[in-house]
Amino acid sequence: MLDRAIWPARLSTFALAALAAASVVYWGLRWSEPLTAPPSSGVRSEPRPIDTARVALLLGASASPADAGAAAPTVNAAANYKLEGVIAQGRSSGRGSALIAIGGEKAKPYRVGDHLSDDLLLQSVSARGAALAPGMAAPASIQLELPPLDGLKP
Repeated sequence: MLDRAIWPARLSTFALAALAAASVVYWGLRWSEPLTAPPSSGVRSEPRPIDTARVALLLGASASPADAGAAAPTVNAAANYKLEGVIAQGRSSGRGSALIAIGGEKAKPYRVGDHLSDDLLLQSVSARGAALAPGMAAPASIQLELPPLDGLKP
């Protein structure tokens, strides 16, 4: 005797098995195809230039003025100069000389007013420091300090 109530379950099971088999065959054929480049239309377009300012803003940089143009990387200018000694003449005269190493080279003596580079000169010296500036009347752009004395107790 045939039970007619079981046929809908059998047909739906067969249909699902056929769909699963068709899916396996489809993906098996897709994986076996060699990788090819997308067809080119014959027209080569140049890649768009990357707007680095917008990318920097998206990554959290602060906005710069519009007239600044391309932002130059900031360099710590004081890191190029190392104060190794000071001879100050008087307490607050600002005169004297300093022993300064530039860019990791051997230290050289400089008097107040001597040029260290094209754009900096030794503006003044104090008991434990020196000031570098573009000119004698200009504000000091770099303040150099001697390292602390570890072995001496006051």
